Amino acid sequence: MNAQLSVAAPWSLTHYMPLNGFHPLYRALFESKPEWVTLSAWDNIKLSRKLRSEHDFRKDLLQELARDKTRLGPRASPVQKGYFKHFWQANFTLTRLLPGEIEFHHTAPFPSLKRPFVFHCEAFAPIFFPLAHQGSGGFDSREVKQVRDHYRAIFEHPLCLGIFSHIPQTLDDIRRFFLSPIIDSKLRASRIGLHGSDATPSAVDKNGLDAPILLFVNSANQNPKNFFLRGGHLALRYWQRTYPEPGAGRLIMRCARPLDSELAEYRVDLQWLRRHEGRSVIWIENYLSEGELDALMQAAHVLLLPSVSLHSVSIMSAMAAGAVPVVSDTVGTDRYVADAVDGVVLRGIYANNWRHDADTGLVFNRFQRSHELEDDLVEQLTVRVGRLLANPAEYAALQRAALSKARDAFSGIQFCQDFWSQVQQCYESASDSSLSVDKANLSARRPLQMSSCLVDTGDWPRLFTSAPQPVPRLDAGSGGVTELGGCVIFNPSGGPMPLYHWSPIARYIDHGAPSLTFAASIKGLKGCYLITPPLTHFPRHKFHLLKDHIANVLMPYPRLFSAAVISLNGLRRARRVLGRILPGNDAVTPPQNRFASFDIQLVAANIKGLNVIRHGDMFYAISPSVGEFNPELAEAGKYDPCMVGTTLKDLLRKLEELPGGDDVEVVEKAVAGFNLVRYGSVFYAIPELEGEFDIARVQAGFYSRIHSGQSADTVKAAIIESAL
Repeated sequence: MNAQLSVAAPWSLTHYMPLNGFHPLYRALFESKPEWVTLSAWDNIKLSRKLRSEHDFRKDLLQELARDKTRLGPRASPVQKGYFKHFWQANFTLTRLLPGEIEFHHTAPFPSLKRPFVFHCEAFAPIFFPLAHQGSGGFDSREVKQVRDHYRAIFEHPLCLGIFSHIPQTLDDIRRFFLSPIIDSKLRASRIGLHGSDATPSAVDKNGLDAPILLFVNSANQNPKNFFLRGGHLALRYWQRTYPEPGAGRLIMRCARPLDSELAEYRVDLQWLRRHEGRSVIWIENYLSEGELDALMQAAHVLLLPSVSLHSVSIMSAMAAGAVPVVSDTVGTDRYVADAVDGVVLRGIYANNWRHDADTGLVFNRFQRSHELEDDLVEQLTVRVGRLLANPAEYAALQRAALSKARDAFSGIQFCQDFWSQVQQCYESASDSSLSVDKANLSARRPLQMSSCLVDTGDWPRLFTSAPQPVPRLDAGSGGVTELGGCVIFNPSGGPMPLYHWSPIARYIDHGAPSLTFAASIKGLKGCYLITPPLTHFPRHKFHLLKDHIANVLMPYPRLFSAAVISLNGLRRARRVLGRILPGNDAVTPPQNRFASFDIQLVAANIKGLNVIRHGDMFYAISPSVGEFNPELAEAGKYDPCMVGTTLKDLLRKLEELPGGDDVEVVEKAVAGFNLVRYGSVFYAIPELEGEFDIARVQAGFYSRIHSGQSADTVKAAIIESAL
């Protein structure tokens, strides 16, 4: 096909659960696209910088936002009001302003209705998020008509070109719910595919089944809240049945470890688990990149996924890596796994969780726990997986079939070619009148120069391999660093906030939103998260909020705004002068001004229990419990423990010579209210009433008090000194 098609993909400003941001399920559509398709999406890093640096651009964009704000009339239904409140009206404007002839939306629709759009979804219920979602059990019966009317207007609109899904039941549910011939005419079956699956080999070489490696992962976005819905407790209980005592096998749990109380509630034997943790049960709690997850899949013999809902990317990734998937019979599973052909399908989830909804005629899933079902699933795992691992020939047959399906049925290139070809057919068959009206509307309302704010072609991998939901990366005391949608973001407030506050534009239209710093990597933040907060009772992030609020108020009045900026700069110069002429005046020259000019970088976290930090040409390894790195304290030898190297290689060699960091030893209990613990080569004292030792809690600062040092005596002395 020779025709050029430009597509607006408005996800970069919609980083919240229903749209899943740049979800890996759709990566192939962007990185394997035909040459005749042009894609546009906002780049949050570039947009943030342009908003900060260009007053005219910021003013024009805010005017566009204000113009769209009044689009809801007084007679809007509660469903309409909730829809725009949840998806945030600023995202409507940012979608409208993207260049492109059509829009592409997935999972839940939020089109601008100013140009044609196509929609792709996997499951039916998430289309209506937050009015309904996976496990909700259906709609509120009082809202069914309003919900149907609202979404029917979207999908029946002439600008809706096509509604795609690769799950046949999803398309059938859409037909039954809307009962609309217009919508029915737009429904299209699509392929599905995984980026890179075309290079799947016909065979893979793994270690023998006498030492099997089984892998459990939570979800594509690695959300720690999904542990029990994904069946993590069932994986642990199965492993206990298989290995009452540690053996040659390994169960890798790529997820955050739940609390002991939560595991006990789901009947996991805690005494057994403690004997196995670090030996046959391995927890990997940090967020992993796509490459790291692929490496785990390549090592694993089996993917354990006894989940209550479908998680297609995990299944396709496992099959492409030669890990046999063990899944449940939830809706959509049969699209990916054929029982005893290319995987194992456990029975009972569908019968227990899926119910007929009398108001809509649809089948919804309502997550509900059943002890009997859990026991039965553990028994199925024990029998089916045990038999598979005991028969290498049967395992090899399933593995070969899984590899073949990943390469052929889940071809990313074929998915991409098929989808964009169908989209172009929809576009070419649409009525000329509706398209021409839309183009005129767009051309009249796009005054912004925003080519410098769009995603470059080479940046798609960074966006699709990053976290589609906010994932904490670093708690620096002065704020927090979070990864989201291809960006690492420094949030000076450090606390939880509404999801739409992660947008670069939020601070300019919501006075409660913090001033965020966006970068492509932690290095790109240039150490802003390491600056020590000032010694004042007024928190630094609240001062920024006040300053930003005043700036936003004065922005429409250029003369007042300029006068305020001049006054603030004058105060800063005066403070620096006073700091030089008044000796010992720490109140005038706060600590962060002394340290801001230092070249400081966090190189690595949790290597043998220590954080590696570069300061200038020197490298330091210090305990994460000491908070922000202070070069003066390091040079004065005030950190304990502290290791120093002239090069990173030199310091890493010293760290490698230390005892392993995975072993935890309780050295002494009840020392003036503390428990003394050795982790690797470092000794820590944690309050005895605050649970077991966890290095992640140390790094996050979640213990109320903590002491650390290179010897038990040093830490005891610190405890006693603190008590006195």
